Amino acid sequence: MNAESLPAKAASPKAENGHTIDKNGQTIGFISKMNPLQSTCPMPALLAFCIQQMVRRGYDLDEVLRDSGLDGHAYAQPETLLNGNAELAVYANIQRLVGSEDMDALGLAIGGEVNVNSVGMLGGLVANAVDLNHAGYLLRRFQALSNRWFTPELIGSLAPGNAVVRYRQTANLERHHGFLINLSMRGTQHLLGEIFGDAAKGFVTNVAFAYPQPEKPQRYLTQFNCPVSFGHDFTYVTFDHEVGQAINPKRSEFSYNVFLQQCRESATRFASTSCKQRVLNSLSCMDEYPSAAAMAESLNCSGRSLRRHLNEEGVQYSELIDKIRFDRAVYLLSHSDDSVKAIGYQLSYSEPAAFIRAFMRWSGTSPAEFRKTVARAPL
Repeated sequence: MNAESLPAKAASPKAENGHTIDKNGQTIGFISKMNPLQSTCPMPALLAFCIQQMVRRGYDLDEVLRDSGLDGHAYAQPETLLNGNAELAVYANIQRLVGSEDMDALGLAIGGEVNVNSVGMLGGLVANAVDLNHAGYLLRRFQALSNRWFTPELIGSLAPGNAVVRYRQTANLERHHGFLINLSMRGTQHLLGEIFGDAAKGFVTNVAFAYPQPEKPQRYLTQFNCPVSFGHDFTYVTFDHEVGQAINPKRSEFSYNVFLQQCRESATRFASTSCKQRVLNSLSCMDEYPSAAAMAESLNCSGRSLRRHLNEEGVQYSELIDKIRFDRAVYLLSHSDDSVKAIGYQLSYSEPAAFIRAFMRWSGTSPAEFRKTVARAPL
């Protein structure tokens, strides 16, 4: 059974981006790492949906598309290619038309209208997920197909049964950040509600936004139906894994495999990451740490080929595992009250001493001393 056929703890998919490698370890293609603003991809379904919603709200289509290189025909065609700058031009037009003060609220409003069709092939894939946890994994794994501006990272649990996903910007979005993160967060929640119905209620338990509190914060409580806060270093969303075990009764295995193949092919063709970044992207979607051989298999290459490509980029697989673990350890030590022992177990260390030694190797200090330092410093 392949990775995307499994719920949240699954390994990563068998085809990835950057170097395209066959089973024999042969490189059959390469897409160089590029700036997200310059990289070209097919017309994102979510962008087309935003344009459509603006027209439905009575705005002139030509004004929405001004200076983007798109026209009234091209924006609705999946074969249309555009780069990040062209996409941002559309958002700039939307902001000009609705006004800066109403831009973030519009992101919430349009997000609340997101459905399976509005996110294209990714919607079809998620609609056939095994359960809510699996749907969340798929949305993280193929995030770039719907929204290229954020990278979701599964970074830990602040309470038993919960999982926290952090959203990093892939480019400096400045004035568009609020609109796009609101669109993504509210859109994800509404999409899962449409697919799973009442079973999705309570899946999102907390949202912490990476921008200052708006003038009308109460609308966020109404929209998300959970605690919401502002002014954080990144945007964080907390999910309830127990609620996430709700099974999808309408799932079709055949349809799932059709959409999975399409999503893989699109991601492999247009995403622009190195072999190192492909491994990090895969690890950041999981809550386990597979061996190098298991990771190579999930990336559809041999272990020897994976080591060779990573060596060419000056890094070893164990270093990437350490990077993900250290990042999660820092978050948990800074944000949770869990003991050092409990955090070590969460990071898959068999005993506390092993975690303490690893953390000292990464940071030069013990987990306990690091936590004291963080507590003394303003967050």
